[in-house]
Amino acid sequence: MKEIEVTRIVNDCTAQLYFDAIYATDAAMRTFHAKVNGDSAAVLGPWSADGIRTAQFVMPMNVPAMLKKFIGMDSVPVVETQKVEWLTPGKVFKLVSEPQLNFPGANKFTTSGHLEVRSLSDGTCKIKALVRCSASMPWPVQATVEGLMATEATQSIDTFLSFCVQYYSTWRAEQLQQPELPAAPSVTAAAGGEQFYDAVEDESEIRAGGEAAEGETSVVPYQPPRLEDIIVDCLRKIQASSAETAQSLRNLEELIRNMDDNMQVVRDKLVGRKPQPTARVAAGRTSATAPPAASTVGGGGAGAAKAP
Repeated sequence: MKEIEVTRIVNDCTAQLYFDAIYATDAAMRTFHAKVNGDSAAVLGPWSADGIRTAQFVMPMNVPAMLKKFIGMDSVPVVETQKVEWLTPGKVFKLVSEPQLNFPGANKFTTSGHLEVRSLSDGTCKIKALVRCSASMPWPVQATVEGLMATEATQSIDTFLSFCVQYYSTWRAEQLQQPELPAAPSVTAAAGGEQFYDAVEDESEIRAGGEAAEGETSVVPYQPPRLEDIIVDCLRKIQASSAETAQSLRNLEELIRNMDDNMQVVRDKLVGRKPQPTARVAAGRTSATAPPAASTVGGGGAGAAKAP
């Protein structure tokens, strides 16, 4: 078995900052695999509650032709399990990596390692990477193969740490350029999951907010409405809606009343009309009261007497 140890010092860095930049999300690792390993399809899962995640990527085999012939592939798919443990919260963490290579005979080659990131008192952090390589091969070639694996591991670690340091420097510069956001008001969780924002308990705090220097705008914390105010507002809206409904009903009642009056007028007119007399009754009345010459029955009359 071969063991390799590589160390680096990162300026203007703490263990927490380094973790936030390199490991908190998948951005740094995906960028590394895309730019260095040529694998833009690398996938890193989220961290579990116990600090474990899985990475899947393709790794090129930069090994001598003899070993590459044995492997039979120029690049191999890798499933890597990563586990992080904070030895001292915010100051020291340890990341254990266990890659599993996927090619025929991969169980003959074992590589495992971990790195430890520690905050130093001078404002820097120290990265120490330790990798162990072993090969289950016949004894005449075992030492040679393990030596080749160690050389490859050393180059890989050196390339990886160089990338991480550069990535951190860019990330840190971007963080320092971002404006600092105002702190959110404190929230207290109560039973049942409700959250209550701290209210201003002293009137002097209100006066102090109003006495800010001229040209400056004081930030007033958000005060959520009270439940009593919400209920009163709802009742007022219901009352206003009820009043509008009552007025609409009164208007409808007045409209119906006017329609009834109009219908009564129509009925009165229809009832007051005299019935039309029949033809027989009209003829009898005419013959009894009018002279014969004026009769129009049968088309007679003065015109009929002159007919030849």
